Amino acid sequence: MKKDVLHFGLIALVNLFVFTGIFLFLQDSGNYTHTLGKVSKNYERTGSWDNSRITKVSKPYQKFEKEKLSGWDADIYKCIKEHMYSVDEGCYSKVRGAFFPLFPLLWKLTHTGLTGISLINYLLFSLSIGLLVHFFSKAGSFEKAILFALLISLPSTVVFFIPYSEALFLFTMTLAAIGLVKRKYGLYFLGSLLLAMVRPATLFILVAIVIVEILFFYVPGNLKKSLQNLARKTAPFLLGYVFVWLIQFAWSSSWTTFLDAGKYWGGWAFQRIHGISDWSVEGFALSTFSLAFICIPALVFVLYSLERRKDIFRFIPVTGEQEKADPVRFLFLISAFYLAGILTFIFFTSGGNMHSFFRFTLASPPFYILSVLLFNKSYTKPETRSIIIPLFSTSLLVFFLYLVSYGGNRADFSFWGLYLFVLNYLYFVFAGWLGKQYKIVLLSVLVFLNLIWNTYMFNIFLSNGWIFT
Repeated sequence: MKKDVLHFGLIALVNLFVFTGIFLFLQDSGNYTHTLGKVSKNYERTGSWDNSRITKVSKPYQKFEKEKLSGWDADIYKCIKEHMYSVDEGCYSKVRGAFFPLFPLLWKLTHTGLTGISLINYLLFSLSIGLLVHFFSKAGSFEKAILFALLISLPSTVVFFIPYSEALFLFTMTLAAIGLVKRKYGLYFLGSLLLAMVRPATLFILVAIVIVEILFFYVPGNLKKSLQNLARKTAPFLLGYVFVWLIQFAWSSSWTTFLDAGKYWGGWAFQRIHGISDWSVEGFALSTFSLAFICIPALVFVLYSLERRKDIFRFIPVTGEQEKADPVRFLFLISAFYLAGILTFIFFTSGGNMHSFFRFTLASPPFYILSVLLFNKSYTKPETRSIIIPLFSTSLLVFFLYLVSYGGNRADFSFWGLYLFVLNYLYFVFAGWLGKQYKIVLLSVLVFLNLIWNTYMFNIFLSNGWIFT
């Protein structure tokens, strides 16, 4: 444990240091022009909020100012931190109810500003990944360090550097997952209760738990035992939602604060797909990777598991106890069902606009949980059949990009996040075939490129570009 803590802590600090160094380096006009500026442009917003224009310009990164961290959802969380759900305060009064209170309460309790809560988010993110790798990976210390370094630098991790709720979402579900697998119900209860108070998307976790518990972990001939198991797993979520309801009522004097915000916000009703689009090419590229390599395979797995429930457990990692109720199997299944559920929900409600899809999937706890569990099958020399899924996903990716015209030139720098993710994926799957030195060299190159991309995305956020909301 101490060795893992030392390795993970050092890697997290180096990751943050290099990220900061790259960002500062590219703030200089000369440095930017002779390096990243040769292949990319940055976003610039001009005009007023109601009459703005976002364009791409050849200019270096923004000078960092903490006020620039208060953009999009971060500003809404900041408003809730300061005013909670009071109807007397004007900031985002119509949509505040769609945002759950735990993250702004954490922000309020820590007495930190925008920079401080961003650093706390990065700490929670790194700690969560470290806990997942330590408790769920069967690999040795070297392979665990490799996995940790890869996961904290992926091209979607910039969302953990800003005042958003993803880090707390990951941390609370990590606590619940550890409690579940280690059979410490108190920790599971606490983690799940807090998880339910982070954001509405946790409802997909609850639905996944109910489905998996009923379809895969029903105790034959013992309905009472089955209902008890279901109640124990769902009770903390329901209690968490009650707390959210009470907190919103305490400040708004309305029992329907969340529902009222949902009506104003829109996007929760069925919509026909009118064409594939996004709010940015960068977001579209990352979402395309999530679609082809993560969510559609997860959906295929879910459909297969529903059809072949008796056979499915042989594909799922276990902790050594070959019992049907193994909690690792349960965790694996609910993570897959969550990703498939998000895909299904977006398909039926977005009208084809993929905005924020990569946030809901590639920055979600189930994505990281599945990554760590699947690493148990790939850190040693993988089987030849391991190439089937990458080939399927690559073919799906090419086909999707061929059919969809959105995004323009696929060679544009805006698609770099997609291609980097594919390289990270291939490294994750096939690194077991590499020697130790090659693993380190390739990982170092990947992490460095990932961090360049993340600084580019971070600069978009500071520029108030339309990408993260």
